[in-house]
Amino acid sequence: MFDALRSDRVAAACRWALVVGVTGVEAAALSVWLALLAGASPRSREAVVGAVALAAALLVGQFLVDLAVNGPAVGFPLGRTLAVSVSEAALWTGWLAVVAALGGARGLFVGGVAFAVALAAQHTAEIDALRGVPPGSRLFDVRTVGYSLVTAAGATAWLALETGLASAGSLADLAAAAGLAPGTVGFAVLVAALLVEHAIGVAIARRECAERTAPVWFRRRSWT
Repeated sequence: MFDALRSDRVAAACRWALVVGVTGVEAAALSVWLALLAGASPRSREAVVGAVALAAALLVGQFLVDLAVNGPAVGFPLGRTLAVSVSEAALWTGWLAVVAALGGARGLFVGGVAFAVALAAQHTAEIDALRGVPPGSRLFDVRTVGYSLVTAAGATAWLALETGLASAGSLADLAAAAGLAPGTVGFAVLVAALLVEHAIGVAIARRECAERTAPVWFRRRSWT
């Protein structure tokens, strides 16, 4: 019994380490990506390098998430994971393009709302890929709404503070009152949002994988 408890705690600690690891990888990649795209045209070399670097970092992150959900015994689904990583990189790039095109508070709001909706569909496809179902099998899982909103809100605050957009005034004032640079606060908000996203996403994917592999009689009893 004690050995089982100890092994469960070790497994949980490993999952949390992977969640923290993927959060760090994605937050660092997004910072580099934004720095490369700042002031660059969409067809510039910097924009292409930034998009490729972001997609590569998201691919590494998906690999770590797969380990957290399925463990080392499951093979790395390169095709599905590559598709999810590239599509997520495209979402981040599209979100930034919408914000830049509209500009100011309007761009942040419209871009943030659209980004949250797109992320909910993206996270649904990610969960499907992790549980071995081809992405696109379902369009939308309502359980992804909450942490998709958290990610979109965190990304919006990070972008506003990092780039000094007009609507970041109050946030920048709070950062200054705390003696911190706006960019530092924005990066901390982004890290916190990504940590919430991955922690909840891994938990939902693990639950779905367990339900999918459980015997039918057990699944029926679990609903009663």
